[in-house]
Amino acid sequence: MNRRHWRYRVSDLSLPGPGSLCWRLLGRRRMLLVTGRALVLEAALPAGGAALARHSTYRTRPLRRLELTLESLQRLTYGDKVTREREFARIRRVHRHINGTDEQGRVYDGLDDASRTWIAVTLFDAMVTMERLGGRPLTPAQEAQLYDEWRAIMLSFGMADSAVPRDVAECRSYVDSMVVDVLEDNPEVRHLLGALYADLPLPPWLSWCPAPLWKAVCSLAESVMGSVLRADLPAAYAGRLGLPARRRDRALSWLLHRTARWCLAGLPVRWRFLPLAAAAIGGRPVVPRQARRRGAMPAPRVGDARPVRVRRFFDDVLDQTGDGYLTREDLQAMVRSVCWPLDLTEGAEQRVYDAFDAWWAQLTALDTDGDGRVSREEFVAGATAGPAAEAPSGLLSAMAAVFDAADTDHSGCLDLAEYRRVFGPKLHPDDLARGFREIDRDGDGQITKTEFLDALGQFFTVRADAEAATRLFGRS
Repeated sequence: MNRRHWRYRVSDLSLPGPGSLCWRLLGRRRMLLVTGRALVLEAALPAGGAALARHSTYRTRPLRRLELTLESLQRLTYGDKVTREREFARIRRVHRHINGTDEQGRVYDGLDDASRTWIAVTLFDAMVTMERLGGRPLTPAQEAQLYDEWRAIMLSFGMADSAVPRDVAECRSYVDSMVVDVLEDNPEVRHLLGALYADLPLPPWLSWCPAPLWKAVCSLAESVMGSVLRADLPAAYAGRLGLPARRRDRALSWLLHRTARWCLAGLPVRWRFLPLAAAAIGGRPVVPRQARRRGAMPAPRVGDARPVRVRRFFDDVLDQTGDGYLTREDLQAMVRSVCWPLDLTEGAEQRVYDAFDAWWAQLTALDTDGDGRVSREEFVAGATAGPAAEAPSGLLSAMAAVFDAADTDHSGCLDLAEYRRVFGPKLHPDDLARGFREIDRDGDGQITKTEFLDALGQFFTVRADAEAATRLFGRS
């Protein structure tokens, strides 16, 4: 396990720029088709499945998780020097909190050079695989050039030079040895091979879609992507899983990848490339787009609305891993989600983590069966006990820390722009603005910490669906 100080900075290395193969390949929308392969190979790392299960939100928010990962890669590849510096720092801070042991007692660490090297190499492998499956494989010279460009990015993460394959030939040998000797089967790998697509949550912007139709779409996605992944995975690893590619799988993979290449080839840059890549190629700033998701407004509830509201809060906000239980890792995933868009200093980010750790210490009192987790039922019962239950003090302290982190100008208030940076990525702008107005009781265009925490308190104490309570997280 290597938690040494970071050796490299963006300014120390010549990173790929306009005209590089990274620019031409990484931002293509066809990359979406090979992210499944990359995720499976990452999860197959020993103890990698445990890290993914305990610290990732890919089960409950797979589309958002994919969007953030691709956005981060685009910032690293297409951003200017300042953007890249911030993104490297952000990723380092996030991975500093990913550590633990799996069920077999094996240690995993987000700052371990061996794990980070493998994850980075799977992304290089994804770019090469995308071109090969699309029918236009890279030449040996192009593959060597792409690896040299990608290696510079890998070293900028602070990985030891000795931990990263030196050239493309050494990288190929490294991948072959990992596939044959190191990668393993585990529950997360199996989930990524099909069940992930069967359980995709309905995106808020598709709220008009009938549940039976969405279920049918997910069943089709599970079948198609299961077959495609069987064909796309390295043959040696697929064989070890007992999932060798069938003729049907290879035909479906060929059809999907070639069709995607043909369909996208003649489209304008803004359709052929992912958003930040298209902006950079078009000479525009690399700035993430605002969300345009909108969910259905729930009907008003009669009687005590707290149990339904708190249960939904547990499912949609707290249970980041989607297993029906709340753990410290779930709260840490919340912190990562909050801090990601804020570009905080390490000290400011640590204060948010400390506040959520203090809340977790309080939440353990709700663990009535002593299993080290707080179930949905335990949380709802504790949060709604009695006719005049109070909002959990630990939650209020944690959200006060979030408020302070979002208050980037240290004015003691959040304006709409600051509020948007925390809640905007998951809400439609109209919902966000209305929620802001409801919490801003005096209508001065700013939310004080008192107004913010009072709205949060109403969420847990007001029996009816009060506007400030239901609008705090958008359409809650």
